[in-house]
Amino acid sequence: MTTQPKRLASVLACLAAVLPACAESEAPAAPELRRVGGFSTPESVLHDEERDVYLVSNIVGSPVEKDGRAFISRVSPDGEILDLTWIDGASEGVTLSAPKGMAIAGGRLYVADIDAIRVFDASDGALIEDIEVAGAGLLNDVAAMPDGSIVVSDTGVAIGEGGLTSIGTDALVAVDPGGEVSRLIADPALPHPNGVACAEGEIWVAYLGAARVDALDASAQLRREISLPAGTLDGLVRLDDGRLLVSSWDAGAVFEIDPAGDAAPRVSTLAADLPSPADLGWDRARNRLLVPLFNDGEIVLLDVE
Repeated sequence: MTTQPKRLASVLACLAAVLPACAESEAPAAPELRRVGGFSTPESVLHDEERDVYLVSNIVGSPVEKDGRAFISRVSPDGEILDLTWIDGASEGVTLSAPKGMAIAGGRLYVADIDAIRVFDASDGALIEDIEVAGAGLLNDVAAMPDGSIVVSDTGVAIGEGGLTSIGTDALVAVDPGGEVSRLIADPALPHPNGVACAEGEIWVAYLGAARVDALDASAQLRREISLPAGTLDGLVRLDDGRLLVSSWDAGAVFEIDPAGDAAPRVSTLAADLPSPADLGWDRARNRLLVPLFNDGEIVLLDVE
């Protein structure tokens, strides 16, 4: 009469030992995350694929003040700072005050800097030219187009002690390989364009003033809108498989968007607990997301599936 309860207890004990292990093995693995410190108000990270190095724009203080104190760092994929002040705003002949988004096109490194685009040789950091953008308020992110031109967001805000103030310069600016500047779209009603990404004839835009990402055609006509769980969006990258990754200051997170197909796009949280996540970069050789933590003086290297 006592054999059956003993067997049952033995079976339950085995199940108790096995089931947690099964549940743990089936759970998706968290992305591997590494932090690299030593920066000063890092706003953007860019992978220079040709030289296999990460470039980090350091504002060094105010994102709107023309103080000439900023610099751009070179970092190895292993997280070693190779040259903290590779391009230095304090150097003779170089103006760099509050660098934000960056892109490489035609061997040139384009850097958004308040109301101008600084152009450097991507191989050695030598200054090539400064492109003034008349009427710009706060140039922010930069994305390269297939034809060698670039698209730059003007977030259209001033930043002071009272926070953000709209100044009505919201726009997407195009610069062709010859340095000619034009506005693809300029509208004070835009909710402060921030992150931009270009691929397959589309321009994707994330907004500082709205919890959404828009897809535009090459002439800046709206194709679709994708709502997100939180706003104050900053960086935006598009992966080769069509997924979008966007950072949100409100959420302290990076969202993953799968816009494929006719169904509603799938939105999930790729990484959380990231304070002040700014302009994202992507290392396609390693499937690695690059996240600058604006207020923490760090960048995060996040290996994803």
